[in-house]
Amino acid sequence: MVAAQPATVPISVFGASRLGTVTLSLRFDPKILRVRLVQEGTFMSSGGGTVTFAQQVDATGGRVDITLTRTGDASGVSGDGVLASVVFDAVGSGVSPLAMGGVVTGPGGLPVPVNFGNASITVR
Repeated sequence: MVAAQPATVPISVFGASRLGTVTLSLRFDPKILRVRLVQEGTFMSSGGGTVTFAQQVDATGGRVDITLTRTGDASGVSGDGVLASVVFDAVGSGVSPLAMGGVVTGPGGLPVPVNFGNASITVR
């Protein structure tokens, strides 16, 4: 990432099966990155689902919390797609790890097993 330009980081899901609610936390280094915008992706609303999207940014602690819930849906959503995107601005130089964690449940509230990948952004 070049310091003068924002970087968009998509948060994607692959091989999902019957997701009802996704709660995510993305950690970053606030000395290197600042969140400009958090946008809802199209995955949870695919197939015509109604989605409640909530996000909260802790700029000082370096964390973005995102919750996506399909409301009034008994079957959930399956497949691949983008859950959300986070647009970052550079505020320093270096490497910021992007660490992801969270909980995923199906329409009935039962936990769905999930593996989270990690990434990083290098600012020059």
